[in-house]
Amino acid sequence: MTAILSIASAKGGVGKTTLAVGIGTDLALEGYRVTLIDCDANQHAVAFARKANVPRFRVIGDMTEDNLLSQLRTAATDADLIILDLPGVTSRLVMMGLAKSSFVLIPCQPSLLDVRDAIRTEQQVSDAADLSGRSIGRAVIWSRVSSGFETRVSKTVRETLENRDMPLMTTVLLERTAFREMFLTGQPPRAHDSPEKLSPAATNLRTIGTELLDRLAEL
Repeated sequence: MTAILSIASAKGGVGKTTLAVGIGTDLALEGYRVTLIDCDANQHAVAFARKANVPRFRVIGDMTEDNLLSQLRTAATDADLIILDLPGVTSRLVMMGLAKSSFVLIPCQPSLLDVRDAIRTEQQVSDAADLSGRSIGRAVIWSRVSSGFETRVSKTVRETLENRDMPLMTTVLLERTAFREMFLTGQPPRAHDSPEKLSPAATNLRTIGTELLDRLAEL
């Protein structure tokens, strides 16, 4: 059965497309058939795909409310995982994507503004679950996290979300230059790595992908 992963946030600029492309290419290189459906108006994932040549990974763009469901049905015939890169707005297209999801990943930067949007997005997932009449797995993932010392502000923000009993990913998306470069080159971080020694950026994506697969398996 094909799993559908949505990456969603009520705002832009939190790393949705970085996660979608990063996780998608990493799992494809692990042998999974991955289809990424780019629902964002900026179409950054589509632009990446024009440069990329990653086996078992493809990107479909130009999604609307009228064609999303048919594209999901078509993609499900030959994909192990479908990733929806949803726009950072509240819309019917977003609710349709959430309602069809097996699991929703909510990226959130360590700021109070982002925490508020993450809480709002998690509520949208609950609303979509009510509308669809089934449970939808979800978790917040900290994004663009510095690999160095955690500031007092970041710690306070993290504890604010944890105290709300929000489901949180154990792993975080680190701030890495390689993640920005992959959109310039069309090559994921592990493209030139040996299986025995992954770069820090590739290791980060592999860890996120492994935890995500475990959570999907629990569903």
